[in-house]
Amino acid sequence: MKFDFYLPVEVLFGSGRLDTLGEVAKRYGYRAIIITGKNSTKENGALERAIHSLKKWGAEEVILYDRVEPNPTDQMVNEASAIVVENKIDYIVGLGGGSALDTAKAVSIVSSNEGYAWDYVNYPEGPRLIPYLNRPVICIPTTAGTGSEVNRYSVISNPKRKEKLVISHSLNYPKVAIIDPTLTLSMSPRLTAITGVDAFVHALESLTNKVENIFADDLAVRALRIIKEWLPVAVNEPENLTAREWMSYASMLAGIAIDKKRVALIHGMEHPVSAHYPNVAHAEGLAALAPAITAFNYKGNPQKYALFAEIMGYEPKPEKAVDAVIELLEKVGLRVSLKELGVEREKLERLTEDTYMLSRGLFPINPVEPTVEDIYELYVKAYEGF
Repeated sequence: MKFDFYLPVEVLFGSGRLDTLGEVAKRYGYRAIIITGKNSTKENGALERAIHSLKKWGAEEVILYDRVEPNPTDQMVNEASAIVVENKIDYIVGLGGGSALDTAKAVSIVSSNEGYAWDYVNYPEGPRLIPYLNRPVICIPTTAGTGSEVNRYSVISNPKRKEKLVISHSLNYPKVAIIDPTLTLSMSPRLTAITGVDAFVHALESLTNKVENIFADDLAVRALRIIKEWLPVAVNEPENLTAREWMSYASMLAGIAIDKKRVALIHGMEHPVSAHYPNVAHAEGLAALAPAITAFNYKGNPQKYALFAEIMGYEPKPEKAVDAVIELLEKVGLRVSLKELGVEREKLERLTEDTYMLSRGLFPINPVEPTVEDIYELYVKAYEGF
């Protein structure tokens, strides 16, 4: 048995923990920026509470950057980074869903080093620039899905290039994650399902890919058990705080699992989809792709897929993993095809090319290493509806 484990993130978990933000943040300085989306944190009161806590504990200035959108872009990161530098910000607070948290972490890298956001993304041959400094980041998720608050990933889109890539570096970890499940109570059933399926696929792919890390496997198994039980409840009973707490916990576990073992082909094929179609939510793309790719993958790691099937309530047979994926998607209303999401049939060849060019670093760790022809066929199946 052999594995590595590194997680330099202080985690504060529990209902009401948002109100500890100021006390935690004061160790990092007096000038803060909050990076968030346009509406939700204002409407649910999280933004007001965050600002109040910061000022209560001595923050001299709190600047707001509230222009983050789903599938955040390199332009957003560059814009916010310029504000951070101009105002001599001491630390960054990311408040919101995965887009806000990913942006906050990326801003820390870009504002503390030379160059721009796209210099730090990982093409298969690596980034153009390596960061050597970063500003402290405190991440506060208001959804339960990405796990960005506890890992080193920032997923960034480039609208001009129609590319979606990842900043991944040890300096990209937040200093602190404040996980307050009450902040997720305002999510609609649809958003609950979308974010929950993201966590579900994180756990599935980290468990079943070829990277060996038993510690991360244990986290993924636990996350899957929780998601199976509590995601349908959270979708159907949005005000059920117990369900919200468990989903926040599962999202965190799955976020750590992918930090240690990475994701695989489902994510690798989804990123080109939402890069070309930014109105497609990341987990909608994952949901469209997951059944076909699971059917392609299970023979490559039958033991793990049999375990996954058993966790999800099926016979411990690898082929049952496909049924397990489909059932969960149906339960939460995310059984969709790429066609239903607005993807055009004539775009599948370009998506295939982008997967090969931009995500081929995932191919060796996928349970079955795909060919270009395999990828195209999987897109076709996901387009038609597997």
